Amino acid sequence: MEQSRLGVFLILIIIILLAPDGNSPTQRHEIDHIIEREKLELETLRNSTFGKPGNLTGINTENESVFPSDLVRGQVRKMREDVMADYFRGDHSSEVPVRNVGSQGTNNGIEKELLAEVQKSDNNAQENKNNKRAPILNGPLPLYRNVSGTLHGEWSRVKLPGLLIPQSNITYQKNVTADSGKITFNIEEKEPGKVQEVGMTMMIKNEEGGDSKEITLYGVHFTDSGEMVLTTSSERFSGIFALPHFTLTDESYNLSKTLLLSSISTAIQKQEDSSHSNSPWQSGSDQVSDPRCEYIVYIQFHPIDTPEFSTPLMSFFPFGPNPLQSQQPMTLETIHEIEQELRRPTGAPVPPAPPIILSSIIYSPTCGFVLSTKGSEGLKVEKYYDKASNFALCAASVMIVQIWLLIRQMNESNTPSTVSRVSFWTMAMMSVVDGYLTIAFLAVSIFVDSCFLPLVSAAFFSFLLVSLFGMRFLMTIYRVQRPERRANPPAAPATNTTPAPVPINLSASGLPAPVTAAPQTPVVLPPNQDTNDSDDDGRQDLGMLYSRFYFILLGSIFLSLHATSWPPFFRNIFMNSAVILANSFWLPQVYRNVMRGCRKAFTWEFVAGMSFCRILPVLYIYCWKDNIFYIEPNLKTAALIIGWVWFQVCALVSQEVFGPRFLIPTNLLPPAYDYHPILPLDDLEAADPQIPTSPSTVPGARIFDCAICMQSVEVPTISSENEAGRSGGVGLLGRRGYMVTPCKHVFHSNCLEGWMRFRLQCPICRNPLPPL
Repeated sequence: MEQSRLGVFLILIIIILLAPDGNSPTQRHEIDHIIEREKLELETLRNSTFGKPGNLTGINTENESVFPSDLVRGQVRKMREDVMADYFRGDHSSEVPVRNVGSQGTNNGIEKELLAEVQKSDNNAQENKNNKRAPILNGPLPLYRNVSGTLHGEWSRVKLPGLLIPQSNITYQKNVTADSGKITFNIEEKEPGKVQEVGMTMMIKNEEGGDSKEITLYGVHFTDSGEMVLTTSSERFSGIFALPHFTLTDESYNLSKTLLLSSISTAIQKQEDSSHSNSPWQSGSDQVSDPRCEYIVYIQFHPIDTPEFSTPLMSFFPFGPNPLQSQQPMTLETIHEIEQELRRPTGAPVPPAPPIILSSIIYSPTCGFVLSTKGSEGLKVEKYYDKASNFALCAASVMIVQIWLLIRQMNESNTPSTVSRVSFWTMAMMSVVDGYLTIAFLAVSIFVDSCFLPLVSAAFFSFLLVSLFGMRFLMTIYRVQRPERRANPPAAPATNTTPAPVPINLSASGLPAPVTAAPQTPVVLPPNQDTNDSDDDGRQDLGMLYSRFYFILLGSIFLSLHATSWPPFFRNIFMNSAVILANSFWLPQVYRNVMRGCRKAFTWEFVAGMSFCRILPVLYIYCWKDNIFYIEPNLKTAALIIGWVWFQVCALVSQEVFGPRFLIPTNLLPPAYDYHPILPLDDLEAADPQIPTSPSTVPGARIFDCAICMQSVEVPTISSENEAGRSGGVGLLGRRGYMVTPCKHVFHSNCLEGWMRFRLQCPICRNPLPPL
């Protein structure tokens, strides 16, 4: 077996070594063609002037004097005017602050134009007298220089009469047909500077949150004015080479052209050196030649408003204004200090990082529509990584608590009698979920360096929970309960005349099997022959258990990854069903209690602790608005899942108090012995019971001595079995104080349950007892 595995491994190594590098002559020719085309378009950009892009693929200036048209550019100017007007005027301003528009404060002509427009419109405006914002200081706009992060918002369609809509029967990919929906911007900045390269992934969804379009864009960010212009690029649309012509001013054109000429030349040189056609302004899907909607995105970042400076002690004022907080005017220097502290933490006393807010105009020249977003908000990537690290540390703490609870439960279930009560599938479901979390934390830690240590810590403790403790407990349960799963062995032919022994239904541990188990046929061995149990040392069971566990775990992971490509309706059904299934871990234990007539499988400490620890992720995801997964709160789903777990716990409580088969018809269940009966007097006298020590004060009851604690125990009796149905005077809870064995010996419930944890034999006559 080992030689065959080694041979397969060597064959795989040879195949990998002899595999071609993937650059066939045809592919090399295609790469050279792409590089030559990019060089030609780069030269066209170098020789162009503002408003005259030249002969670039997909850039049509025949019907319009500029590209995009004046209608689209007018919407962009209006959007930027609204953003600046809201900042300078403010919703609660009592007077309009005056701001210098000098060379130091502005580096872009559009900013001067916007400021002049705002100040002109506010000359005669006096708004609300309740000014809650500090005056805006003179100087550069308070804007982040690095806006890497994820922002979320809503979009709506803008109807522009007169906008040129291409007439074509071609079906375009990534086309947006809805009127509104949700949008996500995932921005990644490049090298810092006055004008920066920026890449962005934009996700556009419709009103229901489905039919998402993922679009990759590349562009430039003007840090002084907070403007950003991005575009898609493909074989049919040379967006990146025409991007400087998409700007609104000559100054922006010159700044972006200088940056792109250098960056595109460097990218082309890397393509030639690496012999790959990938470029930074295209993703793998963008290189497909099928027609699709191209996009030009104009973004204006909102200047950062005055934050409320606070310290950790000030967070204890959740109601009303905090008297210790003071309004500090946000300046560019303060923003720079915040960014430095986020990037390289030193513990400096800086204000908390304000969120990033943007408004945008999204224009598709190939599909002829305009979308608008206002006030999309998100966190800087450093702040998001801090939240993710805190989440991972909290998850690690929860895992440690679960390890502690599991160790205490394993110490409690340390005998075959107590292990036989535990449901194998309850622990298996918990282990699969823990294994899923282990792989998830480990996979994310590989790609996110900033959160590596917290994520690896969470993965490590989750791995301990599932592999060292969970699988060990599962193996113990599987071995103890193995006789329940095995088929009855066939009877061997007898070779002697010795009478066959009376069959005794014993488990592998030497203890009686459950009363519901089928009787085993005795095996008569020929003389001088023994059974060979040397091979049954647990290795086969251990290997089978691990293989099945990892098969289910990997299957669930691949199914989850595949579900991400499903339609939104089916994807949501799958996700909600998976969450409900993962939180149904007590259901197999309830079923086992019913079928075996047993109870007290887990301690209440374990039940309550595990239920709370496994509900915490549901509360965080479905009830916390600012969760790291950007899942919108859904209180109905959270209430459904929490109620489902609570229902399972209540079922376990009712089985503990009223019996494992409470409210379930007896004819639907296999027979099981009841340790809490009302004894008939005739049966009690015929069974040679303990002699009653004294008469009882309760009519029809007898007092016996418990042979374990030597204390008296009171047992209700009836005159005959015909009166058993009319014995309603003694309730079910009243009969929980004593237990009667099948051999009619009476004990306190606590005494006999403690005894049966170690021996399933009657303490008096040593007859076998059915397990609880």
